[in-house]
Amino acid sequence: MPSSEDRPRLVCRCLGVASPRIFEAVRADGLRSVDEVTKAVRAGGGCGTCHPEIEEILADVAGLPVDSAIRLENRLVNEAETRARIDGTVDHRVRPALRARGVEIVTCTVSGLRVRVELSADPDATIRDFIAAELHRLVCRDLDVVVEGEGAPR
Repeated sequence: MPSSEDRPRLVCRCLGVASPRIFEAVRADGLRSVDEVTKAVRAGGGCGTCHPEIEEILADVAGLPVDSAIRLENRLVNEAETRARIDGTVDHRVRPALRARGVEIVTCTVSGLRVRVELSADPDATIRDFIAAELHRLVCRDLDVVVEGEGAPR
């Protein structure tokens, strides 16, 4: 079974900590518990929903087996919680600001740490920077934010 390291993602949605940062800290500092990870990178210091994912990362780095059902459950929770965090930011912060400029969001897709926002008009640098800045500030600084207009090539 492949390591969860092959699936970069937002692990701690409360504090905006992505899996590559956690893997790096666990390896560099020899971390062995959720509490140690929380002290090192803050992940897990909020609601606690991410604790099973942090435990999965700790097991992967230690070379310990992780039950495939636990991996699947972690993945499903992660995808739903990440999507909710991004949708909340888009709906409450980004969309209203864009509407004031006469621009609508056509689609917003999320895959791991990549967020692709398609707009009803070709975005200028100010709009691109605003969307990326809000998602980085309110969700996770490690997100790869791609902003395109409706007619942009894919």
